[in-house]
Order: sequence, then structure tokens, then C-alpha cells
Amino acid sequence: MKAIQQKKSNFLEWNNLVLTSSIKKIDINIFLVIILDALFYLLSGYLVIFWLQRIQAKLAGFNLPSDVTAIGVEKTQQLVREAKAFYFLLIFSFLLLLIAIIFLASILKGIIWAKTTKTKISFGLISKFLGLNLIWMSFWFAAVFLVSWLAEPAMTPILMVIVIILGLYFTNTLYTIFMKEQKISSIIGAVKIGIKKAHLFLLPYSVILLLFFVIVSLVRFVNTGYSQILAGLAIIAYFAAVRYYASDLALEAEKAS
Repeated sequence: MKAIQQKKSNFLEWNNLVLTSSIKKIDINIFLVIILDALFYLLSGYLVIFWLQRIQAKLAGFNLPSDVTAIGVEKTQQLVREAKAFYFLLIFSFLLLLIAIIFLASILKGIIWAKTTKTKISFGLISKFLGLNLIWMSFWFAAVFLVSWLAEPAMTPILMVIVIILGLYFTNTLYTIFMKEQKISSIIGAVKIGIKKAHLFLLPYSVILLLFFVIVSLVRFVNTGYSQILAGLAIIAYFAAVRYYASDLALEAEKAS
């Protein structure tokens, strides 16, 4: 019993040291981080809206007759060709959208994580970060797609939440390790740390998630015309601060035996 209590005490003491260390690292750069984070989500949102508008415009111009058999063989074949062209356009444009978001994330998130971990920003760093994200983010986009396509409708929301939480969990560790090593192979090391040292992350991330829901709940009580903007900024600022802690936590977890 005493051994268990000692382990709990050591863990809490270790965690407090990590938290204290991460708080000391927060400096004026956090304002730049918040601005870049807000810019990323704003630009990504505009890209998605622009893509949806273009697809809706194409779809509106696609006239499907109520009775296909009445338009003749030639018209039917033309209709099939147009349907195929629209399908390939949809897939190709969606892939371009994802690549654009990954490219945007590699620049803005690269600067954000470099500032958070006190890493020198260079063209080589951002280039490698782009290569990392092409692999990493593509994997998680594919995971989301497979869940939405293959899962039962009733289970889809739950599985989506699980995939998103797992993605965020491993991503924080990966970006921290990458900023230290600046190697694409950091993916393997980060996944190993995330699995083997999961017990060190469980409580801290549970508290982070709980505080996130508390902040969202509190912001909902603010009845102003800018409540959504206020909520967005509050969440971005919160995760900007959490990023310092998550970074230190990942580095210390890597060292822990």
C-alpha cells in the first residue's frame, strides 16, 4: 500500500515539475502563436467553404431528367460521361483541398511548434515538417474517411471522436519529438512513446480535456453578438498554453524509465 502511495506521490510531483517548467517557458511569443493558430483555422475554413461553393455550383449545373429512358441512348451516354467527369472532379478537387490544408498547416503549425519548443525556424525545418505532415495528416484523413464510409451510422459519431482524440494525442508528442530531432522517422518514436508511456499521459490529458469542456461551457453563458468569435479565441488561447505543457510532458515522458 505504501509503495502504491509512493508511486502516486512521485507521479504527482513529477507532473507538477513538468507543469511548472512549461509555465516558465510561456513568453510573449504566445500572442504570435494565437494569431497564427487563428489564421490557420480561418484560412482552412475559407478553403473548405470555397470548395463547397464550387462543387455546389457544378452540381446545380448538372441537370438530371426525371425520365432517363425518354432522352435516348446518345443523351444517356452523354449524361453518364458528365456524371463520371463530375465524380472525378469531386475526388480530384477534394484531394487538392486536403493538400492545400496540409501545406498551410506545415507552414503555420510549423512556426507555431517551433516557437513553442524554442526551435530555430528555417526553410529546411518547414520543408521536413511538410514531408512529415504529408504522411501523418494523410493517415488521419484516411482514417476519418474509412470510419465515415465503413462504420455503422449509429457508431460513426463515437468512432469519429475516438479517431480525433487519438490523432490529437499522438500529434502533440510527434510534433514535439520532431522539433527536437527534425527527422520524418520521428513518427515511429512518437508512436512508441504514446503507447509505452500512455500511463504518464492519461491523467494530464484527461484534465486538459475536462478544462476544455469547462471553458466551452463558460463561454456559452456569454450572450453577445460575438460569442462564437469569443469562444473560438478562448479555445485557441487555451490550446496555445496547453501546447507548452504537452511539449514538456512529451519530452519528460521520453526520458522517464
